Amino acid sequence: MIQRCPACNARLGTASACPRCGVELRQILGCESLAEQWLSVAMQSLAAGRPAIAVPALLRSLSFKQTPPAKLLHGFLIRQLYRALYEQLGQQRWPEARATLCLLHDLQGGNDALSRFGEMIDQLAGAVDTPPPPSFKSENPSTNRSEIS
Repeated sequence: MIQRCPACNARLGTASACPRCGVELRQILGCESLAEQWLSVAMQSLAAGRPAIAVPALLRSLSFKQTPPAKLLHGFLIRQLYRALYEQLGQQRWPEARATLCLLHDLQGGNDALSRFGEMIDQLAGAVDTPPPPSFKSENPSTNRSEIS
């Protein structure tokens, strides 16, 4: 709950209008309430292991009010998602890595490092998904196994 009027900086009680300047505070109080509700959804989703729901909920919370707990969760989510991304890359789980990369992009915006990660995942996934053609022969005849025997 806000403690001071955003217009005149007067101390506020529980009234829906500022006692000094009379500014209406219902919309501001509504935004604070929505920020808390979305932050709760984000935390519950993260606790349930659903970062794909937690990230948009957190971003919605931050769009209503940049609270310290929401900012803290934002940093925590970024660290956790990077850890998950490194683990997924190490295990060559390309679709999951791409999904994690999308969540990181949502949290961090246009980041050059994330773009390079995306390119790297595409190249690695393409190298794993496309085996060499069966009739592959080296240019050097001495290295072709079929010709050595």
